[in-house]
Amino acid sequence: MDLKKLLNREQAAAAETLNGPLLIIAGAGSGKTRMITYRIANMLENGIKDENILALTFTNKAAKEMSDRIKSLTGKKLKGLTATTFHSFGLILLKKYIHHLGYHNNFSLYDANDNQALIKNCIINLGYQISDYNIYTIASLFSDVKTGRKTFNEEGTAVREIYNEWLLCQKAYNVVDFDDLILLPIRIFEKKSYILEEVQERYRYILVDEFQDTSLLQYKFVSMIAKKYRNIAVVGDDDQSIYSWRGANYENIRMFEKDFPERKEFKLEQNYRSSGTILKAANAVIQHNTERKEKSLWTDSNEGAEISIRDHETGEEEASFIAEDIKRRVRNGEKLSSFGILVRTNSLITQIENNLMEHSIPHKISGGQSFYDRREIRDILCYLKVLVNAHDDVSLLRIINTPRRGIGRTTIEKLREYADKNYKSLYDSINDLILSDALQERTKKSLMSFISLIKKWRNTNNLRSLIENIINDISYRNMLLEEYPDSPKTVEYKMTGIRILSDRINRYLERNPDATLSDYINVTALVNEDDEDDDNKVSLMTMHASKGLEFDIVYIAGMEDDIIPSKRSLEEDLDNIYEERRLFYVAITRARRELIINYALKRINSMGEVKTALPSRFLEEIPQDLQQNKQLMLEENRKNSINELKNFLKRISK
Repeated sequence: MDLKKLLNREQAAAAETLNGPLLIIAGAGSGKTRMITYRIANMLENGIKDENILALTFTNKAAKEMSDRIKSLTGKKLKGLTATTFHSFGLILLKKYIHHLGYHNNFSLYDANDNQALIKNCIINLGYQISDYNIYTIASLFSDVKTGRKTFNEEGTAVREIYNEWLLCQKAYNVVDFDDLILLPIRIFEKKSYILEEVQERYRYILVDEFQDTSLLQYKFVSMIAKKYRNIAVVGDDDQSIYSWRGANYENIRMFEKDFPERKEFKLEQNYRSSGTILKAANAVIQHNTERKEKSLWTDSNEGAEISIRDHETGEEEASFIAEDIKRRVRNGEKLSSFGILVRTNSLITQIENNLMEHSIPHKISGGQSFYDRREIRDILCYLKVLVNAHDDVSLLRIINTPRRGIGRTTIEKLREYADKNYKSLYDSINDLILSDALQERTKKSLMSFISLIKKWRNTNNLRSLIENIINDISYRNMLLEEYPDSPKTVEYKMTGIRILSDRINRYLERNPDATLSDYINVTALVNEDDEDDDNKVSLMTMHASKGLEFDIVYIAGMEDDIIPSKRSLEEDLDNIYEERRLFYVAITRARRELIINYALKRINSMGEVKTALPSRFLEEIPQDLQQNKQLMLEENRKNSINELKNFLKRISK
């Protein structure tokens, strides 16, 4: 293939360089996915085997898009190609090698909710009061300590004791969490050098997308694999590093430069997304960050519309304006999917969502409750998790009284005490105690009935009817009817969700004939609902959630000091303003044609108090000559009103 005809000069140069380390600085909208796709296709054309290629990114959607593009471009099935996320790749390795760390291969993967439930159990088991702890905060701390981002400081002995108990329980229950998907492969590599060599031989060519989002551990993970053959290409943009709060370290680019001094470097600066005006604004803002790789985005497209910066008396007026402006534009022919509404914090979403609803504007909110976080879905998934891994105590505790079986707290405490004393799981402890005199006969019968159901379902040969059998055997629908006697629609909604779960499992098994129920359980922990395809709806989301997306028309709401830059980030560390500016830069560069920035002069805070707001300091960094003139904005509004009236008169005359 002639890459010079298919790509621009810098893209082609990067795609043609197949061996050795590469650092590719790819600005927003610079066509990096296209370059990556052609680079991998070029590798295959030059005799590199697909099984020797590892391409890593950060979302399932991006990984699937990359894989599909490469297969479409080459016309090959490429079954050996590994194009996936960091965490999914870690899972692949653990399924093959985790027994070297003393785990069983049928381990369970805990998500954030499972982990928090386990921490609660640890607190109770150690005799502490749940009410004394913020479970979300303590789970975040444990993750930071586990991954080396923080150390215990002033937390006291109780928190450390809970932490150690949590680690012991994870190992005892044969479960891993998201952090372990990176940590444990590293430990395996360090413990068994021959396994590292196996992986290095398999993955001789490595490509990392969104490199600025990698954590120190992820960088260590991938660099260990790349160390032998040194054929690693990292693609990223330090100006779009916005995830430090979850461990991302944009300085990994500097570490890469140090660890791979022989690297070649390319810069992709031609933008294929945004108008010239939007790019000039983005460049002007980000240049206030001094510690960055120097670059300047440019485009062949026209200058486009000036940037509109609008003030509003209140947050309600701001939300109303956005909804009304979208409705007007839709009436004039714009598609709903053309619009993206971006906010700095989730707290601003509700008011905007209410106005979209009041104007009957179809919309979707990214970052809302996941399908897999719904209570009824988690109930059924926990049944499935116990079938896959009977030693998963957290899942077993969730279902042992769902629905109620008369197994009370005293019985649970006896089971836990026996399990702790004998180093057994709750499942094994139940099997032991129903044969002893430690429990009352009525309790034994309840536990025996529960265990017999587990054994029955585990022996089923028809996975496609498994969920139906479970909900029938436990009378789940009757339980919901008892809980919602006055709301049959709620019961139907929840039962429909369970049917959707069953359909998803069936589709997964059809698409993956060799897959097991365990494989699907682990996939559900890795899935992100935002990876689903978008409908023709307005997108409302946080700036963080907008990363990697683009819209013809972007509204930024709440552009005020103490929102962006956020008050909390500045209170913690003044250097956080650099990341807050990068976040604003990401928001700006989501826009293709138009950018409409909004702020309120008064806003109601979380305490319900009306507070005076100040425009964000970042607005001063947008050159005046790129902004729409106030008088022109008034004339534009008047013109729009006249056009609206004309369209209305035309409709009623018909």
